[in-house]
Amino acid sequence: MQVADGVHRLTGGVCNFYLVEEGGRLILVDAGAPRDWGLLVRALPGLGRRLEDLEAVLVTHAHSDHTGFAERARASAGAAVWVHQADVAVLTGQAKPGKNDGRASAYLLRVEFWRTLVSLARRGATRLIPVKEASTFADGETLQLPGSPRVVHAPGHTPGSAALLLEGRRVLLTGDVLATHNPLTGRPGPQVMPSGLNHDTPQALRSLEVLDRVRADVLLPGHGDPWTEGAAEAARLARAAGPS
Repeated sequence: MQVADGVHRLTGGVCNFYLVEEGGRLILVDAGAPRDWGLLVRALPGLGRRLEDLEAVLVTHAHSDHTGFAERARASAGAAVWVHQADVAVLTGQAKPGKNDGRASAYLLRVEFWRTLVSLARRGATRLIPVKEASTFADGETLQLPGSPRVVHAPGHTPGSAALLLEGRRVLLTGDVLATHNPLTGRPGPQVMPSGLNHDTPQALRSLEVLDRVRADVLLPGHGDPWTEGAAEAARLARAAGPS
């Protein structure tokens, strides 16, 4: 589904990832779950593209429902894999993820918790598949890739959690910096991720300040539907929603 100019949303149900095209060249923002590989393979012919046209996978943060098939894309298509420097050790398997500030047991009575857990387990996202070779980006860096994505570092969900701004299209791919659907509680609307999935929820809320300065009309989150009322308004509502 095309959700913005030259941006296509792919999803297996819980977590979104996005194909960005420009002049026949492609990048992926995030890589879903490992078994979402088929979604990518099936989407490419409809765009008149081949796997070999994929130049890079930009990982917004090192969680298994976003790193999914990144290593397969690197090995099969020769796509470079990029991540913020603060998350590269986890992505490459050289370090374990830090502890989250909330407890999974707090969500055991939530139907959405179980729906998400079953969906991700079926798609192989219960563990992170390390990427053997990865490049790193830093806050404010504009990558010389299709769409010219600019890195907006917004830690809290993970230390390296980042959004990617397509400035010419006024589109912000938020990863898990900001969601429009809570995967553990089902709460709709702009918000940070639930504490049970965050490295540092207070920091995630503070990081929303960076979105106040981002000129983007459309936000494309890792969880939930597109937001079309601008980055500053989404950040305001997410701050008002608070932690979960």
